[in-house]
Formats: sequence, structure tokens, C-alpha cells
Amino acid sequence: MSDKSYQIKENNQVMIQGGEKKVMKKILSVALSTAMAFSMFASVAFGDDALNTQQKFDVLKEKGIFTGYPDGTAGLDKEMTRAEFAKVLVGIMGLEPIEGKASFKDKNYKADKWPAPYVEAVYAAGLMEGKNTTKMIFDFNGKITVQEMAKVLVTAQKLEIPTETNNNASDWAKGYVQAAINAGLVDAKANPKANASRSQLVEVAYSIYLAQQKPAVASYKVSENGKVVEFTLANNEVVKVTLETALVPNKDTEVKFTHNNYDYTETVKWVVTEASKVQGVAADNLKEVVVTFDGEVDKATAELKDNYTLSGSLKVKTASLNDAKNAVVLTLENAAVNQQKYTISVNGVKAGTKTIEAKDIEFAPVDVKLPEVTSVASLGTKAVKIVFSEPVANAQTGSFLLDGKAFYGNPSTNGREVVLKPYDSSALTVGEHTLTVSGVEDFAKFKSLKSEHKFTVVEDTVAPTMTDITATLEKVTVTFSEDVDPDTVETANVYHKRGSSNITADRAVQVSGNKYDFYFPGDKDKQLPSYETTFYVEKVKDYSGNQITETSKTVRAGIDYERPYVVDLKIAETKDAFTVTFSKDIASNQEFTKFVKVTDKDGKTVQVKSAYRSSSDHNKLVVEFYGVLPKGDNKVEILGVKDNTLLGNVMTEYSKTVNVADVSSPSVESASFNLSDSLRRAVIVFDKKMDPATLSNKANFVLLVDNGNGGVRQLSTPDSATLTPIQDSKAVMIDLPETVSGINIAQKLKGIMVLGVKDTSGNYLSDYSVPVYVDQYTNVSVVKEDNYDGKLAAKKQITLKLNQAVSGSVNKDTVTVTNANGAVVINSVTTNNSNTITINLADELYDVNGLSVNFKNTTFNGVAGGTVTLGATDTTNVTGATYTDFNDKVAPEVAPNQNTYPSATATGSTYTVTIDFTENLKALDSNLLAQDLVVTRLSDNKVLKVQSSAAAGDPFYSVAVNANKQLIVTINDAAAAGTISNKYSIAIVSGAKYIQDNFNNVVAAKDAVRTR
Repeated sequence: MSDKSYQIKENNQVMIQGGEKKVMKKILSVALSTAMAFSMFASVAFGDDALNTQQKFDVLKEKGIFTGYPDGTAGLDKEMTRAEFAKVLVGIMGLEPIEGKASFKDKNYKADKWPAPYVEAVYAAGLMEGKNTTKMIFDFNGKITVQEMAKVLVTAQKLEIPTETNNNASDWAKGYVQAAINAGLVDAKANPKANASRSQLVEVAYSIYLAQQKPAVASYKVSENGKVVEFTLANNEVVKVTLETALVPNKDTEVKFTHNNYDYTETVKWVVTEASKVQGVAADNLKEVVVTFDGEVDKATAELKDNYTLSGSLKVKTASLNDAKNAVVLTLENAAVNQQKYTISVNGVKAGTKTIEAKDIEFAPVDVKLPEVTSVASLGTKAVKIVFSEPVANAQTGSFLLDGKAFYGNPSTNGREVVLKPYDSSALTVGEHTLTVSGVEDFAKFKSLKSEHKFTVVEDTVAPTMTDITATLEKVTVTFSEDVDPDTVETANVYHKRGSSNITADRAVQVSGNKYDFYFPGDKDKQLPSYETTFYVEKVKDYSGNQITETSKTVRAGIDYERPYVVDLKIAETKDAFTVTFSKDIASNQEFTKFVKVTDKDGKTVQVKSAYRSSSDHNKLVVEFYGVLPKGDNKVEILGVKDNTLLGNVMTEYSKTVNVADVSSPSVESASFNLSDSLRRAVIVFDKKMDPATLSNKANFVLLVDNGNGGVRQLSTPDSATLTPIQDSKAVMIDLPETVSGINIAQKLKGIMVLGVKDTSGNYLSDYSVPVYVDQYTNVSVVKEDNYDGKLAAKKQITLKLNQAVSGSVNKDTVTVTNANGAVVINSVTTNNSNTITINLADELYDVNGLSVNFKNTTFNGVAGGTVTLGATDTTNVTGATYTDFNDKVAPEVAPNQNTYPSATATGSTYTVTIDFTENLKALDSNLLAQDLVVTRLSDNKVLKVQSSAAAGDPFYSVAVNANKQLIVTINDAAAAGTISNKYSIAIVSGAKYIQDNFNNVVAAKDAVRTR
């Protein structure tokens, strides 16, 4: 066996190693040209065991190709005549000598002379024409030059003549010589005009002789996963070729090998029926992604859209396997961004006994083409179906002309297909029609050019039938024999039977013109049975009005493993709710408020008032809030929602930032007044940032003064007043003169009317004008913030928002804080010249359970001046204002006592670890909670998997919470063996998401706690 390697340069060829060969009596190791199977004048390296020219002559003489001279010599050093070349050419090309004919006029050229039969044969074959075709002179005794021989061989082999040459041959011969050089027939250094020698002719003849002896490849077989090809030759020899690079399945590939000094170039194809991997991912438009496999895949799992996960916000609407069963077209719910990079992961697609998985394959949609019409066909006499080269956006009536006239109807668009149903039912008469299409837009905003399409309308009298039906317990997919009119597909007419009752479909979703998904409620008494049953579809019609007659088929339902995902989220016009649309129906009996988290642009939690499944659309979740959503970006996170199936598949995690336009009117949040002879100042604070120009406009503030009769009169703010926007334009400070229109402001000012001011989004005050009276702000009061009295802002800090900005020191003895454990020690109470009071605690708090703050005549200095009081009562200082509704901003922590060992028990193979936390945790799904933990068996450092993903026989764990501030980790491990000594470590991962308190505060990472 040869161990030589040959590098193949062509793109679709592979490097091979030499195959096995039998040993001949005389081993020939001649490197021959694979293009021609021989080399004429090129330099050829021979091994030590190669035949020399004389030996080659002897072989050819034995075969009758050469005869030699009368003295028995080969005459190898002699120059070759044209007649001698013709004789050898006849022998090596297998031509028949032509006897009794003499076409040329050369002197002594006679039909009975030896050269004539050979010259006539090559002349008749068109290989040699002679030296003078006009006078018919062959010059049979003349010498043949290298360039003449090159022309003959290039002609014989029908080689392409190059247009560019680099040789010194005669002008007529340059192309032939260059072709011979390029093919390896002529050494580039040879002199084309020199006479050729007999030794050169021997080398050429012997090479041709060997090529004629080469047995052809009769068949081949690919083995060892594409790495080995076994060629069977015509003489039954088998040549085993081992490839350095495995063949690509189902693709023509050139393989080169050498056997018995013969060079072979064979095109082979490794035919693979079952796929082994994902071959590639591509998208030439923005609504479809094509996943190609290297063989056939299982239809049921390949068309399960949950088996494909894309990055970004891309979601799969449908998955459709092609007829060859080796490519899946994924239709997207939402359009991708042109030329943006995405990744896709494939999981769970089966091919025979294998399951194909691929992770994070990169691709970028590239849509550079206009949408084109690929077909137009009538759907009977009532509709026309147009198919485009890619999915298109909703087509408009103005894009179509029917027989040169405007189309009147309602186009329906579904992916690549558009169906036109004219309002005039007589518009589509039997016969030929012309449809003109223009301006139909794809998802890259490219519009189709104007094009005309002739189609023929024929009478349709054949009713649709059900050609294919597949089912899970909750969904049935029906494929019809033709496109059906969606207006006739009604869920009331689609059902299976349970006893004598018809269980009708809950909703229908059109997948394509002839394919529908029918959903059934997940209740056990309504879903399909797991055994074979009869499924009914009635009253469905095609576009010609033909009604289905074969209305039932038997089907056996399988288990639905498809996880639901969020398709869309829409904010209500009132801004106080949004609706989440899922890819499938969701179960109704879930605590949805636990699964929805909304935070505003500042990271503050927006409290959910209620969340429930829509009563009419079971794939929609309605989420309501206590008030309008904060303006700007709000982050919505949804996790843990289960579908309405027997398994209760948990949704894929969803996170999206939604922007709420600011359409809410601003309001006056607080104010303070200082009215003295030395200073007449008012500070008015708004609940949002205001347009500073409107705060500086004196016309927007009218003074309300005592009119002497118990009422008020209005005075314009004088030019001598100073208006200064402060607090980043959330407030305005107004300094007034001593008198306005002769009225003493310190004594007579009752308030200020605010009107015409607007926020930075252009929203005016809700009532346009709002009076702000001085006596409203004699005392400080606490105002609600995000629907709470106050908040536990940090473990040792409580904050409350006040109705006015205050300053000065606060006597902490006038403030009392208690919680479920009793009194909480206060270190200090501060104001920091703002409208927030901060209570600094000596003890750490983690939750707001039982939290209460009480004030007793707590006094402050107003920023505008003067003294104001919070919780003012009589002089006995009895309990004043009390606040009990607090927002919790403190994240839970693993309790300090867990720094040693948590509580653990073991019973058989079940090992239960109880980890104490500083506050109660939210009871989320076990699979979600488990994602925040790493559980390691200490004996062998094995990382355990959560129960749902552990292999049979492997240890696993599950997670739950209870109402005692505890996280319960239950480990099932045969290695536990009823003992609890240093068995496991449990760590909270960095970036945990699901271990959180009831106010959505997520636990921080925690080094492993060890069990004992």
C-alpha cells in the first residue's frame, strides 16, 4: 500500500491517500497526468523500478504499435517522419488502416506503399491534414515538429484552445502548443519548432498504451461515516481510499486516487438518509429562517416550533419540513432586522434513533431582493391566490388590477400567499384573465415591481378533503387537499366526541391556506383522549363553495411538549394595563401576579393590581395596575406561566422594555410658604419635571389675596417678583415684593393660582388652573408614593415623602417605629432640605411585616421659611399621624445562622436541607427557583441537576419555599444512604433571578453553605 499523499487543489475535491494495489511483475511508478492519462513531452519523474525508453519501446513493439528498423534497432535517437508518426498514431488511437486509397499527390506516395493506409486513416479521422491542403501534399517523409505533434494531440483530445499564450511557437501553432503545455503534454521549456524524436514518440505512445489498459470504476461504497470510499474496478479489484476530510453528505464530490500507476478522478456522493447534524442556517428574507440538516429528519419533531430558539426577540410562528425532509422553514412571528447577527439553537429534532442538537449557530438575514410574484392561480371561480418569492406585509387593494380594472375586494395575506376575493362574484368568469401586481411590500420595505400574470379560471366542483391530521391532547393540526375559505372554518363545527357529547375546538389558527391548528381546552374532560379516536371537521368549504363531505378521520393524540412563549405585548390606551399574547392557550388556575414583574426607568417596582387569563381569548393574559404606568421605559419580565396542557409546560422566559408615552397631566405635589416682613417666598413643587419657560412666566402665576370680606381677589404677579425654577425644574421659587397694588403681601396673601404651566412632554395641568392655598401647608403631611405611605429603602433606613420641602434638625424622640417584633431603635431623623424625611435605624430590617411609623408633633423648618409640624395634636402629645403601608426595597438574604450549617435531615435516599432567610420568599415554580442554585455532592464534586432534566438514575434536587422564611432543597440521591454528614454544598449563583421576596427583591449571590 502506498503511503503517498496528493493535495487536491479544486474547491470540491479532497486530499486522499493512495489505495491498495497488487504487485506487478514489473512495478511501474510513473506519475501520469490525470487530465489526459498520459504525458508527452513533460518532465516525468520515474522511480528506480521504472521502465526506460528502450524497455517501453520493446513493450510497444510486442503489441504491434512499433516495428523498428530492419536491423532490429529502435532508432530512438533518430528524428521522426510524419508517416512514422501517422502509423504510431493509428496504433495508439485504435484506428483502422485504410487500404487501396491514395488521397495525396506526394512523389512516391502510392496506395500500395506502407505509409498510405496509415496516412489515409489519420486524414479520414481529421487528425492530420497534410502540409499543403490546396495541392494535397502530405509530406510523409518529412520530419514532424513538436508544435505539429501538439496540434494533432490537442485535436485528438478536443482540448480547449486558450486565448492567452506564452510560448515561442509559430503564430498558427501558439494556441495548440499552449493548450498542450497547460494539459501537461508539452514541457514549457521545449522548442516547439524543433523536430520531434522517436524517443519522445515512444514515451507518448507508451503513456497512451497504459491509459488504454486502465480498468474503469464499476461501483463504489462509502463507509466509516464518510471517511472511507471503496471503489470496485471493472476487473473486480477493490481499492480502499481513506480520506483526510470526511465527505459532505448528499453532495457530489471529486475523489482522486492512484492505483497500479493509473490515475483516477471519480465523482462520488455519500447518500445519507438520516441526518446527523445541522448543516447550515440561512435567511434571505426577514420573516423566514431555513435550517438545513445533512439528511432526513423526523417530521413530527422537526415541525415542533419549540425545538428552535432564536436570539433577540425573534419567535417562531410555524415550522414546516420540506418534501426532501432535510430542511425546515421557520416562519417568524416578528420580522428580523436586515443584516443583524442572530443565533439559533436546535434541540429535540429526531433523525432515526438520534436526537439532533445544535447551540448558538450564528446567521444574519440578508434581504436584498424585491418581492416577486412566483405564481398566480384561481381558487375556483371566487378567488385568486398569489404566491410571492418571500413573505409580504398586508397587501392593499390598490396593488392589484384584474383584467386592467381596479380590484375591489379584501386581500388576505398569510406569509408568502395573498388571496383575493372580489366583492363582485361574477368577476372571475371561466376562461383566461390577467392580474397586474405592483407595490406589494415585503418586511424589508422593498416593493414589488409592476408585473402581469395570465391565469385560467376553471370550474371547481371537487370538495376539499382532509389529507393529513396530527394531534396532541390539546391541539389538532389538519391539512386539507386544497385551500379552504377561512370564513367557513368555525370552531363550532370542529370537534371530537366524549361519550355522546361533542367537544368543540376552543379556537382555530390558520397556518397556511390549506392547514389549520385547532385548540382544545386543557381540562381533562375536554382534551383529546390518548387512545385512537374520531375527529370531525364539518361545513368547511373551498373558495368555490364546495363543502367537505368526508368529515371525519381517526387520530391518536400524543403529548404536547411545546413550551408557550410571548408573541406580543400591548399597553392599553388607558396606560393602566397591558395584554400579553402567548403562542398557545395558558392555564387559568395560576397566580399570575407572581409571574409578572414591572420596573420603571429608575428600577422601581410598579405594583401589579391583578393579572388574569382573558375569558374570551385563552392565550391572552391581562395585567392591571393601580394607576397609569410610569412614563418612559418600563421593563416587563414574565416567567413561570404554564400552558393549558396535561403537562403544564412552563413558558420560555420573557423580558422586554416597553416605552409608555407621557400623556398624563402634571399636578402640584407640595408647597411651602414663608410670609414675613423680611421675606415673602413661596415654593411650589410639581410631581414631574416641568417646562422651565412656563415656570419663569409670571403670567402663569396669579396672586390670591384677602379681599376683606372673607373671600379672595386675584392680582397679577408684578414685574418686581422673581421666579426661579429649582430642583431640576420640578419646582419654582417665587419671591414677592412687600406690596402689590398697595396690598401687604405678608399679611394678605392667601395663596397662588397656578395656570398654563406644562411638563417637558407638553402636558398641561389637568384642570389647567390649580389654586395653592397657604393654609394647606401650615402643617407637614405624608403623601403616598407609588401607592405606599413610605418605603423600607435600606436595611437601616425608612423614607417618607412629604407634602413640602423641609429643612432643619428633627427630634427623633417624636418619632416611633415598630414592626412585628416590637419597637425599633432610631438613630436619627433627617430631612436633607428636601420633601423626603429619612429615618435612620439602629437595627436591620428585611421586610415590612407589621411595620408602623408614628409621629407626635414633629416639627421642621419649611424651606420657604417658618416652622411646620407633622402629626400635630393637642399639647398632651398623644399619638399623632401613623403610617403602616410600606414598600419593601430590601432584598432577602441567607440568614446569618446559615454561615455554619443549615438544618438537614435524611430518610433513605431523600435528603432535605432547610435554609433560613431573613424574610419570607415568593413561592415560584421549583424549576425556576432551582436555576438560582448550584448543588454539589461533596464526595465526588458532582453537580446535581434539577429533577426535570436529570437522567434516569442520576441524583437530582427540587426547590420550594415555605411561610417560615425558609428555602427547602430536597435532594434525591442513593448516595445519601440515610446519613447527613458533610454531604452537599448549596450556593446561590451570581445574577440570581427567582429567589426573591414578595416585593420582587432578588437575593444576592451567596457562597456555598455546607450540609452536615
